[in-house]
Amino acid sequence: MLHKKQAPVLLMDKERSYMAVQERAFLEFIRALEWTPALAHHPACRHYSHHLIWIGKLPLCLGCTMMACGAISGLFLLPHLSILINSPFHYLLAVGVLLYLPAICQIWIQRKTYKLIARFLLGISVVFLMYAGLWLTSWSLIGWTLRSGFLIIFIIVWKLTLKLRAQRSSSPCHHCPDGRFPICSYTRSRIPKLADKYFAQSTGNHPEADEFVRALQAISPTRNS
Repeated sequence: MLHKKQAPVLLMDKERSYMAVQERAFLEFIRALEWTPALAHHPACRHYSHHLIWIGKLPLCLGCTMMACGAISGLFLLPHLSILINSPFHYLLAVGVLLYLPAICQIWIQRKTYKLIARFLLGISVVFLMYAGLWLTSWSLIGWTLRSGFLIIFIIVWKLTLKLRAQRSSSPCHHCPDGRFPICSYTRSRIPKLADKYFAQSTGNHPEADEFVRALQAISPTRNS
């Protein structure tokens, strides 16, 4: 009697184990299909050329790379800006705001050359603003109030800029003639290998997932092509 009562439980546990393996295999397949180079943040294809900088065969995110270069340059410039740093009205803060403006204009100006310059200046701007707003401000009670106000305004402006950018900019995938990432010419060549790995792990308990992977296999190039 005890064995009869335990059998369904054991079978249920085994079924759950199979389902967990199946789901994990499918999730791994999707993650691998959606893979992009770590420092690129975008598919490294020709349609994303204005989002990328190539160093040899290494693709880098244009925006992040130029902003990082700008921030490093800003740190090196600070010791040489004593006139701005020691001014009574913190002119460094005003310079930081001016350097931020090209990044806002870049929402409408989508040329790669302009983007390179705008993101570089944005990196310098962030360093100047943070140094002026957080370090040069006095350490009195009034200074802490001004410092808090600066942080609040900085975060609000940053979020508004990102929101406006998201509304105005469009992904190259939207009208791409080669498909839409992650099912496009950029990923198609690696689908056969990913599918083989998936079916090697598949338990057959998720027919919808199996059908999806087979459909991708059908539109992907064969190994001999």
